[in-house]
Amino acid sequence: MESRSRSFSTYGSLGMLACILFFAAVLPASSLMTLKGVTAAKPTPILGDYAGEIREQHPRKDGFTHVDTPRLIRRLQDVGVNTYFYLIWHASSDWDDLRKEFLPAAQKAGIDVWVYLVPPSEAREKRSEPYGTDYVAWMRAIGHLSRSFPNLKGMVMDDFNHNLSVFTPEYVKQMREAGQRANPAVRFYPQIYHTAIRPPLLQQYRGLFDGIVMTYRDGIYRNTQRTQRLQQQITKTSRLLKREGVPFVLMVHASKLSATPANPSTRYVDETLRAGLHHLGKEELQGVVTYALQKNWFPESNDHLAKVGYGYGCLFVPPGSHPPAGGFGELKQVVFPDRTSSYRLRFYQRVIAPARLPVGQYMQEIRIDGKKVWSQDAATASRKGWQRQELDLTPWLKEKPEAVLQLRLTRKRTGSPTWLFAGFDHMESQGFQLESPEFESSLGWSAYANHSAIIGDTLIYDPQRRMRVFLNAMALYRGYRWQEEVSSILPERWQEQQISFRDHLLQGRSSQALLFLDELMQPLKRNPQGKKLVEEGQLLKHLLTTKR
Repeated sequence: MESRSRSFSTYGSLGMLACILFFAAVLPASSLMTLKGVTAAKPTPILGDYAGEIREQHPRKDGFTHVDTPRLIRRLQDVGVNTYFYLIWHASSDWDDLRKEFLPAAQKAGIDVWVYLVPPSEAREKRSEPYGTDYVAWMRAIGHLSRSFPNLKGMVMDDFNHNLSVFTPEYVKQMREAGQRANPAVRFYPQIYHTAIRPPLLQQYRGLFDGIVMTYRDGIYRNTQRTQRLQQQITKTSRLLKREGVPFVLMVHASKLSATPANPSTRYVDETLRAGLHHLGKEELQGVVTYALQKNWFPESNDHLAKVGYGYGCLFVPPGSHPPAGGFGELKQVVFPDRTSSYRLRFYQRVIAPARLPVGQYMQEIRIDGKKVWSQDAATASRKGWQRQELDLTPWLKEKPEAVLQLRLTRKRTGSPTWLFAGFDHMESQGFQLESPEFESSLGWSAYANHSAIIGDTLIYDPQRRMRVFLNAMALYRGYRWQEEVSSILPERWQEQQISFRDHLLQGRSSQALLFLDELMQPLKRNPQGKKLVEEGQLLKHLLTTKR
């Protein structure tokens, strides 16, 4: 409770947030798509969210904690999505909540809905009810329901490429036929990871996919820390799927990916969402969807792993691809020893890993100029939590004008392909100084690895992460939709300003985006159809000037 109280009392823009959400409630983004006299020149791009549903505070008489449809719809309208992937898995009442409450409300709000189901690999302990793993029955039921609710578009199947033994081409054909007999308009989109979207798979399932959802997680190096490969993956996948005539929807993580050190940072979500929207504007994508954008805002205390303060140095080996023996990653810093007779280092270290991590596979180390001065077996350390260590570094630093301090994780031998991450924190030095010794910023530290499967980073717990991510997504989604609508009513001579606004918005240059927003507001104020766009523009100004 202490961290929650501290985090929200220090959040300086709660008043601004209240103002923003008031404006959003008065002008839901869905209203922009129904401006009188405005017709879309091309299909509306998908701006969506998956799961992260809000539930009622107390169970109903049936014992289930149901989806809180009014609050969920409000939040979806606030953030500016036009599509929602409705996950049926968390409660046995989810299907009835969809049929009886959510779909009618979403239709009224102008939100399209896709039923999102878990595959057999995720259904061993809990299944999607009421049809479980009978996906033919699911498609049939979705088809029938979509006849009453045209905003129900179809089914998305999670982890499709991890369940190909079940989802054979013959079985997928049965699924689609069952849905389309009920409603020819119902569609099937598998969720497939980038590494599996290859010509042989597409050829095998040709004519059976109405589109593909690709969730970005850095390919074989499964993480939500690195964004460098995203644009390349979008471009490559888009070209491949366009040749096949298969629409492409990108999903980006806004919440935790399993077996990773923490929820994705605000920076990560912002970068991936901006990149996705950039490629959507280039028509390389059919849509962009956030993975579980959180709509209730409170500190995610499970991410607060530092020994002291909020930050710690982390070296992470993701599940999947692993470094060979001798592979290592490190956080390092150049130090300048004082002219003294002794040098010491006190620090805390820990390892988090599954219990099956074998002894002798990974070592956590301290090195000076590449020479090992301390090490501990990662499997042993993983059972102890944060441990304090003290080292005499005099033999390695004496009479040196400078040296490199290396905090390292090394794979000593091959074996179990498990994930793990090693932490360092609260570095106290004697005889030399460290920049950011408690990792409250990344200043002074640089990451290096001789293999891409080890990721070094300074992880800093953010108690306001959920709120910041939501506000960033709100600015991007609503800004993107605003520019699309402005282009439909302003003369062509304003096209350059519209493009400039969107480019600056998607490149994170808020100040420049605001200049073009103000410029576009002038002709909108004179346009009979521009009233709602002017009101939305005022909301965007609040969003773009709020510090997050």
